[in-house]
Amino acid sequence: MRNLGLCVLGVLVVALRQPASAQLIPFNRALGCFRALVDFNMMVQYRSHTSETITYMEDYLDMFYKMKYIFLAFLVTKDIHLKIDEQRRELRYDRPKTRERIVPSKQRLIHDTEREEQTE
Repeated sequence: MRNLGLCVLGVLVVALRQPASAQLIPFNRALGCFRALVDFNMMVQYRSHTSETITYMEDYLDMFYKMKYIFLAFLVTKDIHLKIDEQRRELRYDRPKTRERIVPSKQRLIHDTEREEQTE
């Protein structure tokens, strides 16, 4: 977890290094939130704790909880799953139904096209 956190934090810092002015505050909050989580995780791994380290851990956890709302915009809810299912059904019914025999290469091309439509 520690190595993963450090790698992801480094990637986020590089990826979010030069945000547009409208993106600056959300990016900084996302970095701060993730940094607090990584710092908390690193402190938890200490073999023994003092009142000072426990205070640090509480501060990191509080910081994480204060900033975690920034990720709620990317939350996938039941409503989103229902919309996705509805769109898939519409795509399925809009496709022409044929009874003729299709060669495997053309069948694969049709299947790939359908998959791209679903992804979009």
